[in-house]
Amino acid sequence: MNEPSVFSGPEVTMEKDLVHHGGLEHREVHNLYGFYQHQATYAGQLSRTNGEFRPFVLTRAFFAGSQRTAAVWTGDNKAEWSHLKATIPMLLSLSTAGIPHVGADVGGFFGNPDEELLVRWYQAGAFQPFFRAHAHLDSNRREPWLFNETTTDAIRDAIKRRYQMLPYWYTLFYEHTLTGKPPMRPFWMEFSDDEASYDEDRQWMVGNALLVKPIVEPNAVQASLYLAGKKEIWYDWETSKPRPSPGAVQNPATLKTIPMYQRGG
Repeated sequence: MNEPSVFSGPEVTMEKDLVHHGGLEHREVHNLYGFYQHQATYAGQLSRTNGEFRPFVLTRAFFAGSQRTAAVWTGDNKAEWSHLKATIPMLLSLSTAGIPHVGADVGGFFGNPDEELLVRWYQAGAFQPFFRAHAHLDSNRREPWLFNETTTDAIRDAIKRRYQMLPYWYTLFYEHTLTGKPPMRPFWMEFSDDEASYDEDRQWMVGNALLVKPIVEPNAVQASLYLAGKKEIWYDWETSKPRPSPGAVQNPATLKTIPMYQRGG
């Protein structure tokens, strides 16, 4: 934790009208506490190596400008399907707001996910900028190899896809430093002239070339995706079958399915 915390209070932090030195109310400076903490951590790590290595700092509390020195994760979530769904609009909102290196605890921080939920969370997390499995001390152990072969294989496949795409991710982060475009993009950011794209909050673009819509419902047997754009050609990641746009497509879904389309061009 790196935000001002008061566990005995109703909001687990200082009262909003608490007055700090200089006459500032706490509501005005709450997020600045975490901001200056991770900024100082970054500066300290950079100094320790005489600027030879770029530090990696992860923060939960952040403010405008935090993207310069830290990645952000969304905090303590629960091992529930509703929380898996919620990560998508949360991360898209952060990305749009200028915080590009974002992610959520894969599997949920509190509680114990069933095997299907854990697989689907790995599949979603593998295509989000910050990818980390994390859990509370009192949660059951959930290393991928502790489950049955089917579950372990599906998680392994998701992790492999992440590693296969590391050069692409690295390129997207470099692009962000030049243009400000986030690696994880809401659909409308790439297809602003397609009104239907504004309704899509469960699928996103990784860069400008890859459409991802992970399965976030239990017992799914098919996946529905919307292919946006005018006269675009999209290619199914698994079959390489071309599909014209705009329009919706239905893909059959198994436990290993990660619905993805490659944009032509």
